[in-house]
Amino acid sequence: MWPADRYCADCGQKAFDGPPGFWQMLGEFFETVFSLDNRLFRTLQNLLFPGRLTNRFLAGKQRPYFQPLRLFFISSVLMVGAFTIVATDAIGDSLEKEMERKKASAYHDLYADKLKVYADSLLVSFPKLAHPEVMDSLENLFGRNQSDSMQLGYMDFYSDNEMEVGIMVSTEDARLLTPDELVKKYKVKGWLNQYQLKQIVRLESRLNVNIIAAAMGQLVWGLVLLVPIVTLLLKLVYIRRKRLYVEHFIFSLHVHSFFFLLMFLSAIELYFFRTVYLLLGSLVVSAFYFVKSLKNVYQQGWWKTIIKSVILFYGYFVALVTILTLSVIAAIALF
Repeated sequence: MWPADRYCADCGQKAFDGPPGFWQMLGEFFETVFSLDNRLFRTLQNLLFPGRLTNRFLAGKQRPYFQPLRLFFISSVLMVGAFTIVATDAIGDSLEKEMERKKASAYHDLYADKLKVYADSLLVSFPKLAHPEVMDSLENLFGRNQSDSMQLGYMDFYSDNEMEVGIMVSTEDARLLTPDELVKKYKVKGWLNQYQLKQIVRLESRLNVNIIAAAMGQLVWGLVLLVPIVTLLLKLVYIRRKRLYVEHFIFSLHVHSFFFLLMFLSAIELYFFRTVYLLLGSLVVSAFYFVKSLKNVYQQGWWKTIIKSVILFYGYFVALVTILTLSVIAAIALF
């Protein structure tokens, strides 16, 4: 075999006869994953230094590193996935216990209603043997866990008087009627009001750990929306630097990726050790990392960088709160 025949002319792969061996595949895996020249390690190594990865990427050295969007998506999914596990572990049991309590209470009330019907039937069938006071005492001993009615509140978008209203619904109706039947029986007007009431009833009956996963799933898309907003803020604050929007976009992706990876590690610490030291430290480190990255990428003095950092922090906080609120609303609306 000629030396040139040992490798594929199209892709450069070493020529083999037949399928690859198990040890060959294992060796190639470890060589790819743990190689010091691996793009993942090279990207993470440069990401540790504020602004370095962005500067190298904007200078045209792009092939040796992960694409910014890929890095952003991987880090955001890791962070959201880790905090989903933490949140589920922290409050999931409480939600499940609350659901079990509500189910037990519903069955208790159902049997209390049946007991009353049977007691009234006995009083009619055996007026001399079944004493009314005995039947009343038996019903009182069994008792009820809840009142006969419950209040459901919602925002009324069709009223000029009160924005927040509440309606009293019998516990029997809330337990037995479907959301559509409930809205029709209590004559709720306006499709938006009806939709709110239906979702409230659905949440009451289906509240479990799935709502956590739904909220976290919406958060991923919220974070995707957050980056262009932050990029626009960067464009406005540094408008005199004459940089393209895509340059600010790459900077934003890299900074967010660093922050998300720190949050991912903080979630691991929170899950296994039940401490928040790394979480609090990550917030401080991320703030310093952001300011230092601005200084290294946009090449302005410290005072200008700090002033612009304060403006960006405020804008970022407003945008983040808005995104989180919309994510929760979307999770509830689509649950």
